[in-house]
Amino acid sequence: YDRDLAQAGVTMVELMITIFVFSIFLAVVLSSLVGITKASTQAQVVSRSSTGVLNVFQNFDRAIRYADVINAPGSAAGGRYVEFRVPAKDASSVATCFQWRYVPGTQLLQSRQWPDGSTGSKTDWVTKLTSVFDDGANYPFVLVPSGGTGSALQQLKLTIDAGNASQKGALVSTTFVARNS
Repeated sequence: YDRDLAQAGVTMVELMITIFVFSIFLAVVLSSLVGITKASTQAQVVSRSSTGVLNVFQNFDRAIRYADVINAPGSAAGGRYVEFRVPAKDASSVATCFQWRYVPGTQLLQSRQWPDGSTGSKTDWVTKLTSVFDDGANYPFVLVPSGGTGSALQQLKLTIDAGNASQKGALVSTTFVARNS
C-alpha cells in the first residue's frame, strides 16, 4: 500500500476553490448570453418596426403626393386623424377621399378611403401599423399650410414612433408635399 496513493484525493478547500472559480466563469458566460439575447431582441424590434414604418410611409406617399387638399388634422372617438382628397384621374372617374387615423388606446395606425361625395361607401378601417407609441397631442399628423414655410404647396408632417408591445424600435419623421394643392 503506497502512502502517496492514499492521499491522492481532493481536499475540501481545493473543492471549494474550484467551485468558486467555476461559479465566476459561469456568471461571466451567463451575463454575456443575456446581453447577446437582449441585443438580438432589440435588433429584431428595430428591423420589424422600421419595415412597418417604411411601408406606411410608402402607402401614405402614393396617395398624398397627388392630393389637391389636406384638411387640418383633428381628434374624434379617442383617435387623431387627417383627411385628404385626391382628384379624379380623368373625366370618367371620381375623386377619392382618404382618412388616416391613430388610436392611442390601441396603438394602431389605420386608413380607409371612399369616393368623394359618397360618405356612405367608406371602406372599413385597415390597420397599417401596430404598436405605435403616443408621443403627444399633435402626434402623428401636423399640417404645414401652403405659404407657411415658403412653399406654395400644403405639406403634412408624419411622425411615427413604433416598436413592439413593450419597447420602442423606430422613430421616423418625414414631410409629405401635396403636389396638386
